[in-house]
Amino acid sequence: MGIGLGFVITILLFPYILTTDQYGLTRLLISLALIAAQIAHLGIKNIIIRFLPYFRQSRDLKHGMLFLAITVPLVGFIFLSLLYFIFEGTITYYFQDDSALFAAYHLFLLPLIFGVLFFEVLNSYLQALQDSVTGSFVNEVAIRVLLILLLGVYYLALISFTTFMIFFVLIYTLQPVYLAYTLYRQNEFSISIPFRKGKRRFAKIISKYGVYALFGGLSTLLVGNIDILMLSSLTDLTNTAIYFIAFSVGSVINVPQRSISKISVPVLAGFIKNKEYGEVESLYRRTSLNQLIAGSLLLVGVWANMHNLMYLLPPQYQGIEWVIIIIGIGKLVDMASGINGNIIMNSKHYNIGLYIKLCLVILTVITNYLLIPTYGIEGAALATSISLFVYNLLKFIFVWATFSMQPFRWNSLAIMALAVGCLMLSFQLPYLFNFFVDLMVRSIGITILFIGAILLFNLSNDVKNLLQEIIRRIKKREHI
Repeated sequence: MGIGLGFVITILLFPYILTTDQYGLTRLLISLALIAAQIAHLGIKNIIIRFLPYFRQSRDLKHGMLFLAITVPLVGFIFLSLLYFIFEGTITYYFQDDSALFAAYHLFLLPLIFGVLFFEVLNSYLQALQDSVTGSFVNEVAIRVLLILLLGVYYLALISFTTFMIFFVLIYTLQPVYLAYTLYRQNEFSISIPFRKGKRRFAKIISKYGVYALFGGLSTLLVGNIDILMLSSLTDLTNTAIYFIAFSVGSVINVPQRSISKISVPVLAGFIKNKEYGEVESLYRRTSLNQLIAGSLLLVGVWANMHNLMYLLPPQYQGIEWVIIIIGIGKLVDMASGINGNIIMNSKHYNIGLYIKLCLVILTVITNYLLIPTYGIEGAALATSISLFVYNLLKFIFVWATFSMQPFRWNSLAIMALAVGCLMLSFQLPYLFNFFVDLMVRSIGITILFIGAILLFNLSNDVKNLLQEIIRRIKKREHI
């Protein structure tokens, strides 16, 4: 549902209702808010996932973690806001030549940071409590429904663009409110002061981990958003909007990874806590294989339907095919690597994760700086994909050398060969007489061929078990 709503918003609504400058402004504000929120939470988001398994047996300690989850980001947000007002002129000057619209709406950034910050923190707390559904529903479904309604109101000229931006920010600030209500409803919104009884040494361990997690998470977010920021400053908001459309389509294949990560990372933290390294290796292999399957199917589907996608976009967004493909390949490499980064961050070697991410940030900035002026949005896409490949290669080598674990088996190569075969076959199918017919025939045909081959050659037990469970539930409903 989230993918469907994202498609409607990104492809069918935003490009037609907002100008490229206006759309670019919303993307720039979101990217800046994500980076700022990562700084403001001061590592507490990662601390919750890593250490809540140690606290779950003690109600006081668990609720002490919630106290930290609220107060630490609040302190970080206040400090960041002060810095923002001090350097306000410098920040707006950086964008004023090519992204002048940002200067007019830059103060909208602060409440947006607040909403994103506390959503991320409270969502991490819910994930650590084994609830990965609520945050996903709010972020992938509810917020997109509200954005569709807001775009509809603006399209009917019932509000001005300034009012649109006010409600745009308000939607994001409502996210943490709903998560707080969910915790209250689950009887989990209770607060106690942490580390009151001889837990100072443990607090020191947590603080040290938080520092590494803070900079590690910031590095990851910078890599995910530096292309948009550098496009906004080196080119203009129009290129930012066009690139974001392509980036969003290419990143569709990444959606299963986000879902799997929300479920697997808290489980992984429990395995490492109990030193169940056999289970860690099994989880590593399964996440790698299943993410490769989901990512390959989605990438082939997007690539095969590229002509249909271009049919839907306005003229100013044409010519972005290779940006989508390059981003998609980079995301697929990231998915195929499984949870190697999470294994590093949840082990005693978490500091190594930071050093690898710092190398990634440096590489991303350099490649964007070199490639954007020459190749424009294609250069930004190429810089992102090169950086993701090098980043995952370094993590793969470290986990293999340190833990003697690597996720790939013969079935990984079989999945890749199957994906290439499905793509080649789709190219042989001529354009069918109607957009919707062509889209449905290609998509359903690729899905049946791809999943059918996986079942025929028994390439994934998880896919087989999932389909058997779906069939069982359908039969149960028919019986009822």
